[in-house]
Amino acid sequence: MDIPTKKYFTFIILSLGVIAVLLLCIFLPFLPGDYDSFTITLSSIAQMISISSLILVPIGIIWLLFKLRGKNPPNFIFLKIVLSLVIVVCLAAALGAFIRDNLSLAIIILVIGFYFIVNYFKIINNWQKTREGDFQYIPLYLVIIPLVVFAVQYKFIDSAISFSRATAIQNSGNLIRDIESYKNKNGFYPKSLLSVWEDYKPSIKAINRYHYELNGDAYNIYFEQFSDKIGTKEIVMYNKLDQHEMTGHNQDLLQLSPQDILRGYHISEKLDNLHWKYFLFD
Repeated sequence: MDIPTKKYFTFIILSLGVIAVLLLCIFLPFLPGDYDSFTITLSSIAQMISISSLILVPIGIIWLLFKLRGKNPPNFIFLKIVLSLVIVVCLAAALGAFIRDNLSLAIIILVIGFYFIVNYFKIINNWQKTREGDFQYIPLYLVIIPLVVFAVQYKFIDSAISFSRATAIQNSGNLIRDIESYKNKNGFYPKSLLSVWEDYKPSIKAINRYHYELNGDAYNIYFEQFSDKIGTKEIVMYNKLDQHEMTGHNQDLLQLSPQDILRGYHISEKLDNLHWKYFLFD
């Protein structure tokens, strides 16, 4: 295999590999499986990288235009601009970890990111002569990878969330049946299901467990669905009497009268599943 062909296959494999890893990290929390809190952090980081890396696309396009017009592009200038913008991507990745309450990981990302950026700046400054072929595919990386990842995320993220939510709702069937069976045997609903181990699992990687509470003549079952919107919490709730209610702060429940409580959600909508509803909190 000659050198140009080898570089071409390297470009394809590397591009597909980076795209696959980022997309896997983005969609992993919505897949079936045992609960794994780290997938939530990984997804937040990958989503922030996906969005912030779009700032690299214009540089890649301009770089490609130089090549298509047969001009000799200022490779080193483009590389320095790209590395400067990578700082923004590193900050976005660290923010993705921080908003998921993982400060330690955010700091690690910043330290590692700036270490490599500083060292690559030194390498670029020390380069005197580099073959044009060494820069052949860099503009394509800058255009193709961010656009493909963002397009797939934008197109399918809502479907992934709906799948995750619907799966967790479906998997709650045994829990609801056992609660109703308890009521039939004892004449009342259980006061609490507080326990160390969870036997009724949502079986979605980003959903920890079902929560239960008495509510008037019925009860609420709810879980927190991972949201792709920064700073937003989605609570999905079941109530057989359609008397759903969720509150942002437990302090309000203790200190305020019921009519004075501001629940805190900005969206509340019924789902297609009977007696299910979701709330969005900022």
